[in-house]
Amino acid sequence: MEHLNYAASALSMPLLLVMAAFACLLLPLFIRPLRGAQGLMALGAVLVALTFFRLSPQVEIAIFSGALLINPASSYLWAFALGVLTLVLALSISKPPFPEESGSEYYFLLFMSVLGLMVLVAAGDLFTAFIALELLSLPLYALAGIRRTKPGLEAAYKYFMLGALGSAFTVMGIAVLNSLYPALTFTALKAGAPGPLALAGFLLVISGFAFKTALVPFHMWVPDAYEGAPTPVSAFMGAAVKAGGVVVLWRLFSLFDGGPVREIFWWLAVITAVLANLAALGQTGLKRLLAYSSVAHAGNLAVAFFGGRRGFEAVLYYLPVYAMATIGAFSVALALEKDEKGPLIEDLAGLAKTRPWLAAAMAAFMFSLAGVPPLAGFFAKFYAFAGAVSAGYTGLVVIAVIMSAVSAYYYLKVTVVMFMKPPAGDQPSEPLGLIGIVIALMAAGVLLAGVFSRPLLSIAANASHWF
Repeated sequence: MEHLNYAASALSMPLLLVMAAFACLLLPLFIRPLRGAQGLMALGAVLVALTFFRLSPQVEIAIFSGALLINPASSYLWAFALGVLTLVLALSISKPPFPEESGSEYYFLLFMSVLGLMVLVAAGDLFTAFIALELLSLPLYALAGIRRTKPGLEAAYKYFMLGALGSAFTVMGIAVLNSLYPALTFTALKAGAPGPLALAGFLLVISGFAFKTALVPFHMWVPDAYEGAPTPVSAFMGAAVKAGGVVVLWRLFSLFDGGPVREIFWWLAVITAVLANLAALGQTGLKRLLAYSSVAHAGNLAVAFFGGRRGFEAVLYYLPVYAMATIGAFSVALALEKDEKGPLIEDLAGLAKTRPWLAAAMAAFMFSLAGVPPLAGFFAKFYAFAGAVSAGYTGLVVIAVIMSAVSAYYYLKVTVVMFMKPPAGDQPSEPLGLIGIVIALMAAGVLLAGVFSRPLLSIAANASHWF
């Protein structure tokens, strides 16, 4: 009975998201006073959903013949997804990223995308993972272009075309594996060494999810999508969407003890770390810089895979730590943006004089992303790389550490512009409202999650044992 009550409570969260999504979409059509209040409705619904959150018992509950797995890992990641959603909603309410007539559609699509993420991280088989991937992705294509401006439509078009290519890889790989395996649960796929045809199927599926995780060379959509999409949507894509792809890639990675799949992951990690950090050096726009930063951190997560179970503990710690710094940095970009593509790095010049607390928060986000102690980003990278070293992949970690040192240049460039250069023109001076609260919370988060890293790491370690 205890387990049944927990499962009912856990499933109440995604079901409430579905109800809230349709409420935001349909109720304003019939109740005029609710028009323009969809953001508050959405935020209230998420806060209600969080009241159903319960600590998971140390059991795994399989639902729908194992298609959905409710366990401490899904509980951890669902809390992460709802936390990111709450922050994105706060940004969206403070500075609406959509035309006035599109508020209902915006919140509906955002809820549906989060629902897809929640199903994806709890998926027990490849069919469920693919359906969840599409539920996560299709709303994001529309959200990227919801402003119907040229940069937004370009972002949506490129994201859709390359995302469709990734989906095609995934479904082709699933079709191949479905012809060879009696069941497509991750447990069933682990039995036996794959033959050449099965290996081809696995590689196709891995390629599809590598698109969502933004590993090089499957990252081509990221810079334009992040730059052209509304900034709250870019924050959501950078902070949360990556988590779904990372979880499925880990499940696939852990099926193999060696062989060509491990070699391919090795090269994906190396190429991603090198090319993303080098490409970021020449960026002048803040959102494009954060986009290449997102790709580089995907490479760090791939490096952590090679640490085995200890490495995946680091991954589950890395995800919320990276999300806090990313949401914080995009929030600063939202506060300062003057046009659709967000501020240039030079637009932050003199921010330490005009808005010192905002510059200090942005510096904390940049230092955390760079991996400077005692901020949380340092410990995330340390745990990720330490696991790989202990497993014997020292060469891979050396490359990752060198490229992390390279990344320090472009992160510090933002800080130098804020603190060392005189103000460049007029900077927005209106009150920040909810944006300021989000920035303050994220700045405190990257500090506290670093100084007190052990509790979060312990929770992540407990969750990792269920994958």
